[in-house]
Amino acid sequence: MKNRVLRDYAGKTDGQLGDFGLHIATSLTGNPNFTTPPVTPAALTTQATGFNAAVSACVNGTPAQTLDKNTKRDALITTLDQLASYVELMAANDAAKIISSGFNLASNTRNPVAPGVTSILSVTNVASGKLGLELQVADNAWAYVVEYTAQPNGAKQTQTFTNPHDVTLTGLTAGTMYAIRVQVMGSGNQVTEWCDTVSHMAT
Repeated sequence: MKNRVLRDYAGKTDGQLGDFGLHIATSLTGNPNFTTPPVTPAALTTQATGFNAAVSACVNGTPAQTLDKNTKRDALITTLDQLASYVELMAANDAAKIISSGFNLASNTRNPVAPGVTSILSVTNVASGKLGLELQVADNAWAYVVEYTAQPNGAKQTQTFTNPHDVTLTGLTAGTMYAIRVQVMGSGNQVTEWCDTVSHMAT
């Protein structure tokens, strides 16, 4: 059974595609499984941000701005195709590694088993700017997607983990309260509902 990247991003709306590009850039940044991508996370961030700006500009813009947006969209999809191929090669059929890249898995079964839900059992301050989470083990889990938001009006961010007993959020701002919730990803790109939100302050 060959594990492959789900290449469904070409069908995403403009807004979804730009956000997906930023998500992949975040997931690949510092990822030890993918140290030599053909396009760096920084370059992908710049490209996706430029595409988002072009999308905004053409809402009530000119035909030339729409053409610019479409050109940037095609270029972003080409970049994602390159990264998807690289991820598949470097992951060497390891589903967990593919998921850690931010890409979704293509389904290998017609009737994948739904994953179970999880909950946040505890949150601890493990170091400055780092929070450690202990999660409830979920049945049929491929990965645990942790969403955390700086309060009161911070942007939502996510990190993906495969071991519910080894979850550490990094890059947090000391003295900031974070709202944290988790969902479980299973085979066939099935995901659960988000668990109850827990708030904790980074130190």
